[in-house]
Amino acid sequence: MTKIQEYLAALPEDKKALFIPVFGSVDKFYTVVYLIIRNEHVTDQEKPERYEDRLQVIRQVKNKVEELVSSYGLDGKEIVADIASDYFEDFVNYKEPELDITNEEFIAIIRNL
Repeated sequence: MTKIQEYLAALPEDKKALFIPVFGSVDKFYTVVYLIIRNEHVTDQEKPERYEDRLQVIRQVKNKVEELVSSYGLDGKEIVADIASDYFEDFVNYKEPELDITNEEFIAIIRNL
C-alpha cells in the first residue's frame, strides 16, 4: 500500500462512509482518481484528435473530484495530488497495477459527479 492508500484506509468510518454514495468505497475512489490521472497523462502525451477538448473535460472532472472530497472535510487537492504521485511513480517504473473496476463502473461514477 502506498502512503495515500494507507491514509485513506485509516480514515474514520464516518469519513469513509461519505465516499460510498458516489464511489462505492474508498478503494474505488482511489482507483477512479488513478484512472482520471492516467487518462489526463495519456491524452496529453499522445495528443489524439481534439485532445485539448478532452484534456479540458478530464481536468473539469478532476476538479469536481477535488471539490467533492474537500466538501467531506478533507484536503481534496492534496489527496488527488498524492494519487497522481502514485500513478507517475508507477509510470516511470513501468508498472501496470491491477485495477478492480470495469469501464462501465468508471463511466457511471464519472457521470454521477
